Amino acid sequence: MAHPIEVGTSVSANKRSLPDDDEEGVEVMDGLELDRPALELGDTDEVPPFLCQSPQEIHKRFEEAEEIQRARFNEGIMAQDPSHRWALEKDPEVKARNRFLNVQAWANSRIHLQVPDGKCDFINASPIVLTDSLSKEERRYIATQGPKLENISHFWQMVFHETKDVGVVVMLTQTFESSREKCSQYFPLSSESPTMVLREDESDHSANDASEEDMNDGVLGHVTLLETVVDVQSYSEVRKLQLTFGSESKIVWHFLFLRWADYSELKGEDRDALLHLIPLSTSKCTPDNPLIVHCSAGVGRTGVFIALDHLLQELESGQLLRVTGDVDPVFETVNQMREQRMMMVYNEMQFHSIYEVLREKVDLKLGKTSKINERRSDERSTKMAKVSGDFLGSFKADLESAP
Repeated sequence: MAHPIEVGTSVSANKRSLPDDDEEGVEVMDGLELDRPALELGDTDEVPPFLCQSPQEIHKRFEEAEEIQRARFNEGIMAQDPSHRWALEKDPEVKARNRFLNVQAWANSRIHLQVPDGKCDFINASPIVLTDSLSKEERRYIATQGPKLENISHFWQMVFHETKDVGVVVMLTQTFESSREKCSQYFPLSSESPTMVLREDESDHSANDASEEDMNDGVLGHVTLLETVVDVQSYSEVRKLQLTFGSESKIVWHFLFLRWADYSELKGEDRDALLHLIPLSTSKCTPDNPLIVHCSAGVGRTGVFIALDHLLQELESGQLLRVTGDVDPVFETVNQMREQRMMMVYNEMQFHSIYEVLREKVDLKLGKTSKINERRSDERSTKMAKVSGDFLGSFKADLESAP
Protein backbone atom coordinates (compact mmCIF):
# COMPACT_ATOMS: atom_id res chain seq x y z
CA MET A 1 0.00 0.00 0.00
CA ALA A 2 1.42 3.40 -0.92
CA HIS A 3 2.25 5.87 1.81
CA PRO A 4 1.25 9.45 1.05
CA ILE A 5 3.83 11.95 -0.12
CA GLU A 6 2.92 15.60 -0.03
CA VAL A 7 1.89 16.70 -3.51
CA GLY A 8 3.72 19.79 -4.71
CA THR A 9 0.75 21.58 -6.28
CA SER A 10 1.01 24.48 -3.86
CA VAL A 11 4.27 25.60 -5.43
CA SER A 12 4.00 29.16 -6.70
CA ALA A 13 3.74 29.30 -10.46
CA ASN A 14 5.33 32.76 -10.57
CA LYS A 15 2.65 34.23 -12.83
CA ARG A 16 1.54 37.81 -13.35
CA SER A 17 -0.73 39.67 -15.72
CA LEU A 18 0.58 41.74 -18.56
CA PRO A 19 0.56 45.41 -17.55
CA ASP A 20 -1.45 46.51 -20.59
CA ASP A 21 -3.68 43.45 -20.80
CA ASP A 22 -7.25 44.02 -19.72
CA GLU A 23 -8.52 40.63 -20.87
CA GLU A 24 -9.66 38.86 -17.73
CA GLY A 25 -7.99 35.55 -17.00
CA VAL A 26 -5.02 35.94 -19.32
CA GLU A 27 -1.80 35.49 -17.39
CA VAL A 28 1.83 35.15 -18.34
CA MET A 29 4.95 33.74 -16.81
CA ASP A 30 7.42 35.87 -14.95
CA GLY A 31 10.76 35.77 -16.69
CA LEU A 32 14.13 34.89 -15.25
CA GLU A 33 15.80 37.19 -12.79
CA LEU A 34 18.82 38.59 -14.53
CA ASP A 35 21.24 38.25 -11.64
CA ARG A 36 21.03 34.48 -11.26
CA PRO A 37 24.52 33.20 -10.54
CA ALA A 38 23.81 29.58 -11.36
CA LEU A 39 25.94 29.44 -14.50
CA GLU A 40 28.53 32.22 -14.41
CA LEU A 41 29.66 31.86 -10.79
CA GLY A 42 32.73 29.82 -10.04
CA ASP A 43 35.65 28.19 -11.76
CA THR A 44 34.90 27.75 -15.46
CA ASP A 45 38.17 25.97 -16.26
CA GLU A 46 37.40 22.87 -18.39
CA VAL A 47 33.68 23.70 -18.39
CA PRO A 48 32.27 23.64 -21.95
CA PRO A 49 31.52 27.16 -23.26
CA PHE A 50 27.77 26.58 -23.64
CA LEU A 51 27.52 26.12 -19.86
CA CYS A 52 29.36 29.40 -19.17
CA GLN A 53 26.79 31.58 -20.94
CA SER A 54 25.20 34.49 -19.13
CA PRO A 55 21.43 34.73 -18.65
CA GLN A 56 21.39 37.32 -21.44
CA GLU A 57 23.01 34.85 -23.84
CA ILE A 58 20.63 32.03 -22.84
CA HIS A 59 17.74 34.45 -23.30
CA LYS A 60 18.89 35.07 -26.89
CA ARG A 61 19.13 31.31 -27.46
CA PHE A 62 15.54 30.87 -26.30
CA GLU A 63 14.35 33.76 -28.45
CA GLU A 64 16.05 32.14 -31.43
CA ALA A 65 14.26 28.85 -30.72
CA GLU A 66 10.95 30.72 -30.47
CA GLU A 67 11.56 32.53 -33.76
CA ILE A 68 12.33 29.23 -35.50
CA GLN A 69 9.12 27.80 -34.10
CA ARG A 70 7.05 30.76 -35.35
CA ALA A 71 8.61 30.30 -38.79
CA ARG A 72 7.53 26.64 -38.80
CA PHE A 73 3.94 27.58 -37.97
CA ASN A 74 3.84 30.21 -40.70
CA GLU A 75 5.42 27.91 -43.25
CA GLY A 76 2.88 25.19 -42.52
CA ILE A 77 -0.04 27.62 -42.78
CA MET A 78 1.18 29.22 -46.00
CA ALA A 79 1.84 25.88 -47.68
CA GLN A 80 -1.80 24.74 -47.44
CA ASP A 81 -0.49 21.23 -48.06
CA PRO A 82 -1.45 18.32 -45.76
CA SER A 83 1.81 16.57 -46.65
CA HIS A 84 3.93 19.53 -45.53
CA ARG A 85 6.31 18.84 -42.65
CA TRP A 86 4.65 21.48 -40.44
CA ALA A 87 1.05 20.85 -41.47
CA LEU A 88 -1.69 20.66 -38.83
CA GLU A 89 -4.97 18.79 -39.11
CA LYS A 90 -8.18 20.83 -39.15
CA ASP A 91 -10.73 18.06 -38.66
CA PRO A 92 -13.19 18.94 -35.84
CA GLU A 93 -12.74 15.51 -34.25
CA VAL A 94 -8.99 16.05 -34.14
CA LYS A 95 -9.45 19.44 -32.49
CA ALA A 96 -11.86 17.93 -29.95
CA ARG A 97 -9.19 15.46 -28.84
CA ASN A 98 -6.69 18.20 -27.95
CA ARG A 99 -6.50 19.24 -24.29
CA PHE A 100 -5.26 22.72 -25.21
CA LEU A 101 -6.38 24.88 -28.12
CA ASN A 102 -2.91 25.65 -29.46
CA VAL A 103 -0.99 22.47 -28.65
CA GLN A 104 -1.37 19.91 -31.40
CA ALA A 105 0.89 17.25 -32.86
CA TRP A 106 2.39 17.98 -36.26
CA ALA A 107 0.20 16.10 -38.76
CA ASN A 108 3.18 14.24 -40.21
CA SER A 109 4.98 13.61 -36.95
CA ARG A 110 2.46 11.93 -34.69
CA ILE A 111 1.32 8.57 -33.41
CA HIS A 112 -1.47 6.91 -35.42
CA LEU A 113 -3.94 4.81 -33.46
CA GLN A 114 -4.66 1.35 -34.82
CA VAL A 115 -8.34 1.77 -35.65
CA PRO A 116 -10.72 0.41 -38.33
CA ASP A 117 -10.75 2.16 -41.71
CA GLY A 118 -12.78 5.32 -41.64
CA LYS A 119 -12.26 5.94 -37.92
CA CYS A 120 -10.24 8.88 -36.61
CA ASP A 121 -6.75 7.67 -35.71
CA PHE A 122 -5.61 10.91 -34.05
CA ILE A 123 -4.04 11.09 -30.62
CA ASN A 124 -2.13 14.12 -29.41
CA ALA A 125 1.13 12.23 -29.11
CA SER A 126 4.42 12.58 -30.94
CA PRO A 127 7.32 10.18 -31.43
CA ILE A 128 10.60 11.79 -30.36
CA VAL A 129 13.94 10.38 -31.51
CA LEU A 130 17.27 11.70 -30.20
CA THR A 131 20.57 10.20 -31.30
CA ASP A 132 23.51 9.42 -29.04
CA SER A 133 26.43 11.39 -30.45
CA LEU A 134 28.97 8.70 -29.51
CA SER A 135 27.25 5.36 -30.20
CA LYS A 136 24.77 6.79 -32.76
CA GLU A 137 22.13 4.75 -30.97
CA GLU A 138 18.65 6.24 -31.18
CA ARG A 139 16.76 6.94 -27.96
CA ARG A 140 13.01 6.79 -28.47
CA TYR A 141 10.27 8.60 -26.56
CA ILE A 142 6.62 9.43 -27.02
CA ALA A 143 5.62 12.88 -25.76
CA THR A 144 1.89 13.21 -25.20
CA GLN A 145 -0.74 15.25 -23.43
CA GLY A 146 -2.44 14.06 -20.25
CA PRO A 147 -5.39 11.92 -21.38
CA LYS A 148 -8.83 13.51 -21.50
CA LEU A 149 -11.71 11.53 -19.98
CA GLU A 150 -13.22 10.63 -23.35
CA ASN A 151 -9.86 9.53 -24.76
CA ILE A 152 -8.52 7.25 -22.02
CA SER A 153 -8.90 4.13 -24.16
CA HIS A 154 -6.94 5.87 -26.96
CA PHE A 155 -4.05 6.47 -24.57
CA TRP A 156 -3.92 2.83 -23.46
CA GLN A 157 -4.26 1.58 -27.04
CA MET A 158 -1.21 3.68 -27.90
CA VAL A 159 0.73 2.28 -24.92
CA PHE A 160 -0.20 -1.27 -25.93
CA HIS A 161 0.68 -0.97 -29.62
CA GLU A 162 3.67 1.39 -29.53
CA THR A 163 5.73 -0.28 -26.79
CA LYS A 164 7.51 -3.61 -26.80
CA ASP A 165 7.13 -6.40 -24.21
CA VAL A 166 7.02 -3.91 -21.32
CA GLY A 167 5.60 -0.39 -21.38
CA VAL A 168 6.90 2.52 -19.29
CA VAL A 169 4.88 5.68 -18.62
CA VAL A 170 6.17 8.76 -16.76
CA MET A 171 3.47 11.15 -15.48
CA LEU A 172 4.76 14.60 -14.50
CA THR A 173 1.49 16.24 -13.52
CA GLN A 174 -1.27 15.81 -10.97
CA THR A 175 -4.82 15.21 -12.16
CA PHE A 176 -5.79 18.56 -10.59
CA GLU A 177 -3.52 21.52 -9.85
CA SER A 178 -4.76 24.86 -8.51
CA SER A 179 -8.35 23.60 -8.89
CA ARG A 180 -7.88 22.97 -12.61
CA GLU A 181 -7.95 19.58 -14.30
CA LYS A 182 -4.57 18.83 -15.81
CA CYS A 183 -5.14 15.16 -16.64
CA SER A 184 -7.96 12.65 -16.25
CA GLN A 185 -7.62 9.76 -13.82
CA TYR A 186 -6.68 7.13 -16.38
CA PHE A 187 -5.31 4.32 -14.19
CA PRO A 188 -6.59 2.46 -11.11
CA LEU A 189 -5.43 3.86 -7.76
CA SER A 190 -6.53 1.31 -5.21
CA SER A 191 -6.17 -2.42 -4.67
CA GLU A 192 -9.77 -2.32 -3.45
CA SER A 193 -10.84 -1.39 -6.99
CA PRO A 194 -7.90 -2.66 -9.01
CA THR A 195 -9.32 -2.88 -12.54
CA MET A 196 -10.28 -0.07 -14.89
CA VAL A 197 -12.39 -1.05 -17.88
CA LEU A 198 -11.51 0.44 -21.25
CA ARG A 199 -14.57 0.98 -23.42
CA GLU A 200 -15.26 2.06 -26.95
CA ASP A 201 -17.64 4.65 -25.49
CA GLU A 202 -15.51 6.50 -22.98
CA SER A 203 -18.44 8.66 -21.85
CA ASP A 204 -19.46 5.97 -19.35
CA HIS A 205 -16.92 5.63 -16.58
CA SER A 206 -19.41 4.84 -13.82
CA ALA A 207 -18.14 1.28 -13.40
CA ASN A 208 -14.47 0.55 -12.91
CA ASP A 209 -14.61 -3.10 -11.90
CA ALA A 210 -14.71 -5.78 -14.54
CA SER A 211 -17.71 -8.12 -14.60
CA GLU A 212 -19.28 -10.72 -16.87
CA GLU A 213 -21.68 -8.08 -18.13
CA ASP A 214 -18.77 -5.80 -19.06
CA MET A 215 -17.34 -8.37 -21.43
CA ASN A 216 -20.23 -7.83 -23.86
CA ASP A 217 -20.67 -4.10 -23.42
CA GLY A 218 -18.22 -2.48 -25.82
CA VAL A 219 -15.23 -3.33 -23.67
CA LEU A 220 -11.87 -3.03 -25.44
CA GLY A 221 -9.60 -4.02 -22.58
CA HIS A 222 -8.62 -3.57 -18.95
CA VAL A 223 -5.92 -1.93 -16.86
CA THR A 224 -5.29 -3.79 -13.61
CA LEU A 225 -3.23 -2.56 -10.68
CA LEU A 226 -0.81 -5.26 -9.50
CA GLU A 227 1.22 -3.30 -6.96
CA THR A 228 2.05 0.22 -5.79
CA VAL A 229 5.19 1.37 -4.03
CA VAL A 230 6.53 4.80 -3.13
CA ASP A 231 10.07 5.64 -4.12
CA VAL A 232 11.09 8.25 -1.56
CA GLN A 233 14.25 9.40 -3.35
CA SER A 234 12.32 10.31 -6.49
CA TYR A 235 9.14 11.54 -4.72
CA SER A 236 7.24 9.17 -7.00
CA GLU A 237 4.51 6.59 -6.82
CA VAL A 238 5.50 3.56 -8.87
CA ARG A 239 2.74 1.29 -10.10
CA LYS A 240 2.99 -2.05 -11.80
CA LEU A 241 0.02 -2.43 -14.11
CA GLN A 242 -1.27 -5.19 -16.35
CA LEU A 243 -2.67 -3.89 -19.63
CA THR A 244 -4.95 -6.26 -21.53
CA PHE A 245 -6.54 -6.00 -24.96
CA GLY A 246 -8.38 -9.08 -26.17
CA SER A 247 -6.34 -12.15 -25.28
CA GLU A 248 -3.01 -10.29 -25.05
CA SER A 249 -1.49 -8.63 -21.98
CA LYS A 250 1.67 -6.76 -21.09
CA ILE A 251 3.18 -5.20 -17.99
CA VAL A 252 3.29 -1.40 -17.81
CA TRP A 253 5.39 0.47 -15.25
CA HIS A 254 3.79 3.78 -14.31
CA PHE A 255 5.81 6.50 -12.54
CA LEU A 256 3.86 9.41 -11.04
CA PHE A 257 6.13 12.31 -9.99
CA LEU A 258 4.50 14.22 -7.15
CA ARG A 259 6.41 17.48 -6.84
CA TRP A 260 6.30 19.52 -10.04
CA ALA A 261 3.40 21.95 -10.34
CA ASP A 262 2.66 23.38 -13.77
CA TYR A 263 4.56 26.58 -14.65
CA SER A 264 6.76 26.21 -11.56
CA GLU A 265 10.51 25.90 -11.32
CA LEU A 266 11.97 22.81 -9.69
CA LYS A 267 14.50 23.63 -6.99
CA GLY A 268 16.45 21.90 -4.25
CA GLU A 269 15.13 18.54 -3.11
CA ASP A 270 12.36 18.51 -5.71
CA ARG A 271 14.88 18.88 -8.53
CA ASP A 272 17.11 16.24 -6.95
CA ALA A 273 14.08 13.94 -6.86
CA LEU A 274 13.45 14.43 -10.58
CA LEU A 275 17.07 13.55 -11.28
CA HIS A 276 16.54 10.31 -9.35
CA LEU A 277 13.37 9.61 -11.32
CA ILE A 278 15.02 9.89 -14.74
CA PRO A 279 17.37 6.87 -14.42
CA LEU A 280 14.81 4.97 -12.30
CA SER A 281 12.19 5.13 -15.05
CA THR A 282 14.57 4.61 -17.96
CA SER A 283 16.03 1.52 -16.28
CA LYS A 284 12.76 -0.23 -17.09
CA CYS A 285 12.98 0.68 -20.76
CA THR A 286 15.53 -0.12 -23.48
CA PRO A 287 16.48 2.76 -25.85
CA ASP A 288 14.52 1.23 -28.75
CA ASN A 289 11.37 0.84 -26.61
CA PRO A 290 9.69 4.26 -26.50
CA LEU A 291 9.48 5.82 -23.05
CA ILE A 292 6.06 7.50 -22.84
CA VAL A 293 6.21 10.85 -21.05
CA HIS A 294 3.37 13.25 -20.35
CA CYS A 295 2.44 16.24 -18.24
CA SER A 296 -0.73 18.17 -19.02
CA ALA A 297 -0.04 19.57 -22.49
CA GLY A 298 2.90 17.25 -23.10
CA VAL A 299 5.35 19.99 -24.06
CA GLY A 300 6.73 21.86 -21.01
CA ARG A 301 7.62 19.52 -18.18
CA THR A 302 7.65 16.67 -20.69
CA GLY A 303 10.20 18.49 -22.84
CA VAL A 304 12.48 19.20 -19.88
CA PHE A 305 12.37 15.55 -18.76
CA ILE A 306 13.26 14.18 -22.21
CA ALA A 307 15.98 16.79 -22.81
CA LEU A 308 17.60 16.04 -19.45
CA ASP A 309 17.48 12.28 -19.98
CA HIS A 310 19.24 12.65 -23.33
CA LEU A 311 21.77 15.30 -22.29
CA LEU A 312 22.70 13.64 -18.99
CA GLN A 313 23.50 10.47 -20.91
CA GLU A 314 25.61 12.59 -23.27
CA LEU A 315 27.43 13.92 -20.21
CA GLU A 316 27.92 10.43 -18.79
CA SER A 317 29.59 9.31 -22.02
CA GLY A 318 31.85 12.36 -21.91
CA GLN A 319 30.50 13.94 -25.09
CA LEU A 320 29.31 17.18 -23.50
CA LEU A 321 32.74 17.87 -22.03
CA ARG A 322 34.19 17.83 -25.55
CA VAL A 323 31.88 20.57 -26.86
CA THR A 324 33.75 23.67 -28.00
CA GLY A 325 33.13 27.01 -29.67
CA ASP A 326 29.57 28.19 -30.30
CA VAL A 327 28.04 24.70 -30.26
CA ASP A 328 25.12 24.58 -27.80
CA PRO A 329 23.73 21.06 -27.21
CA VAL A 330 20.83 22.39 -25.10
CA PHE A 331 19.60 24.64 -27.89
CA GLU A 332 20.18 21.91 -30.48
CA THR A 333 18.30 19.29 -28.44
CA VAL A 334 15.32 21.58 -27.84
CA ASN A 335 15.23 22.51 -31.52
CA GLN A 336 15.35 18.84 -32.56
CA MET A 337 12.50 18.02 -30.19
CA ARG A 338 10.42 20.93 -31.49
CA GLU A 339 10.90 19.64 -35.03
CA GLN A 340 9.10 16.51 -33.84
CA ARG A 341 6.60 18.12 -31.44
CA MET A 342 5.78 21.79 -31.21
CA MET A 343 6.59 23.88 -28.11
CA MET A 344 8.80 21.31 -26.38
CA VAL A 345 10.38 23.02 -23.34
CA TYR A 346 7.59 25.57 -23.37
CA ASN A 347 9.01 28.58 -21.52
CA GLU A 348 12.31 30.27 -20.81
CA MET A 349 12.39 29.28 -17.14
CA GLN A 350 12.27 25.62 -18.17
CA PHE A 351 14.89 26.24 -20.87
CA HIS A 352 17.25 27.89 -18.39
CA SER A 353 16.79 25.09 -15.83
CA ILE A 354 18.33 22.57 -18.25
CA TYR A 355 21.55 24.60 -18.38
CA GLU A 356 21.62 24.85 -14.58
CA VAL A 357 21.24 21.10 -14.05
CA LEU A 358 23.94 20.33 -16.61
CA ARG A 359 26.33 22.88 -15.09
CA GLU A 360 25.90 21.32 -11.64
CA LYS A 361 26.50 17.85 -13.03
CA VAL A 362 29.55 19.00 -15.00
CA ASP A 363 31.01 20.63 -11.89
CA LEU A 364 30.48 17.39 -9.97
CA LYS A 365 32.18 15.44 -12.73
CA LEU A 366 35.11 17.89 -12.70
CA GLY A 367 35.37 17.94 -8.90
CA LYS A 368 34.14 21.52 -8.44
CA THR A 369 31.76 20.60 -5.61
CA SER A 370 32.41 23.69 -3.48
CA LYS A 371 31.20 25.90 -6.31
CA ILE A 372 27.94 23.96 -6.50
CA ASN A 373 27.22 24.82 -2.88
CA GLU A 374 27.94 28.49 -3.61
CA ARG A 375 25.43 28.51 -6.46
CA ARG A 376 22.79 26.75 -4.38
CA SER A 377 23.09 29.27 -1.54
CA ASP A 378 21.18 31.87 -3.62
CA GLU A 379 23.89 34.49 -3.19
CA ARG A 380 23.94 37.30 -5.71
CA SER A 381 26.89 37.45 -8.05
CA THR A 382 28.58 40.86 -8.02
CA LYS A 383 29.83 40.19 -11.53
CA MET A 384 26.34 40.11 -13.02
CA ALA A 385 25.13 43.25 -14.78
CA LYS A 386 22.07 45.07 -13.48
CA VAL A 387 19.28 46.25 -15.77
CA SER A 388 15.95 47.90 -15.12
CA GLY A 389 13.21 45.52 -14.08
CA ASP A 390 13.31 42.29 -12.13
CA PHE A 391 13.36 39.84 -14.99
CA LEU A 392 14.77 39.19 -18.40
CA GLY A 393 12.69 36.31 -19.70
CA SER A 394 10.10 36.57 -22.42
CA PHE A 395 6.44 36.86 -21.51
CA LYS A 396 4.58 33.70 -22.39
CA ALA A 397 0.93 33.15 -21.63
CA ASP A 398 -0.53 30.07 -19.98
CA LEU A 399 -1.93 27.55 -22.43
CA GLU A 400 -5.67 27.84 -22.98
CA SER A 401 -7.70 24.72 -22.30
CA ALA A 402 -9.89 23.41 -25.09
CA PRO A 403 -13.64 23.27 -24.39
